[in-house]
Amino acid sequence: MSDDVFISYRRKDKEFVTQLHQELIHRGISAWFDAESIETADHWRTSIAEGIRGCTVFVLVLSPDAIESVNIRKEVDLAEKHNKKIIPLMWRQTEIPVAFEYALAGIQWVDFNETVSDENFNELADIVNRLIGGSSMAEATTGKQAIKESTIPAIEKEPAPTTDGGRKLGGRRKLGGLKKKQTVSPIAIGGSVISSVVTTFGLGIEDQDFVNGELKWLFSAADNFLKVRQGDTDRNQPVAASIPDDAERGPQANNQLLATVDDFDMQIWEGQIESGFKRINTHLRNLNILLDQEAFKGEAGKADVYLQNQIKSGRIEIVKVLQEMAQLINQAYGILITSPDQLIELLA
Repeated sequence: MSDDVFISYRRKDKEFVTQLHQELIHRGISAWFDAESIETADHWRTSIAEGIRGCTVFVLVLSPDAIESVNIRKEVDLAEKHNKKIIPLMWRQTEIPVAFEYALAGIQWVDFNETVSDENFNELADIVNRLIGGSSMAEATTGKQAIKESTIPAIEKEPAPTTDGGRKLGGRRKLGGLKKKQTVSPIAIGGSVISSVVTTFGLGIEDQDFVNGELKWLFSAADNFLKVRQGDTDRNQPVAASIPDDAERGPQANNQLLATVDDFDMQIWEGQIESGFKRINTHLRNLNILLDQEAFKGEAGKADVYLQNQIKSGRIEIVKVLQEMAQLINQAYGILITSPDQLIELLA
């Protein structure tokens, strides 16, 4: 199966999506959407995985119902993994959940705002054609009336390569030691963990959002720690994400590094945190290969006991590192998230 566009949507938006599909076809763009079983969690079919793999552009129809769909979260995850060009199409206004933040970070969206018009469809078709032709999303959306800027900051999904000949003497960290470039991207790795571990784990939407919120804070805190350690931000700079409601807080916790943390502690923890991220990256690569096999096989993949045990083991290894990370960050910030412990209990 190979089409220009794959349309991801929730059944409650089917009337609009059917028209969207017809309008794209009318404008010479081949498009595919699942008109029947998109709603059924037990039948996330092989054809859907194949449709995402075969498309060039992934159109995500956003609405309050869409963001609550487990299947749509899986589809967004698969599209991001396969480096598809994603167009978020805001059909009915809604907040973007943490589960979508990694895939949609920095991407402008098309805002239909429940309005169907030739102008809107013409602009969308032009954007799609430009993307098919090799343009970036920023290039394809230039000058379009329906385009809205992303409310989610762009994420550097891979650490930038060093272009200055390596480390140079003379630039010292604020907390001592030689200044060096950050070797890991906690926010990017966190987005991958949320999509590959939490989204595919089988949790309900409320449980997903609870875990995602805690992990977003954990990786934001790790990012804050490394930036302080490397002299890129002041130690009084608070973590970018809010403290999760259910996190355990020490008496001095204020979403900043604890005043009692010294440079020796930070030097030790820095190595442990960076090592943890490298281990997570290794486990993620292996897990994503297995999840890709599962998606390709469809229901047969879910019934493959050996494959499912491998996936389970891959998730456990990642969550074990998250447990270690949570303890390290707790020492630095006096804030302990509990979702990794709860995930281990579910996986055991």
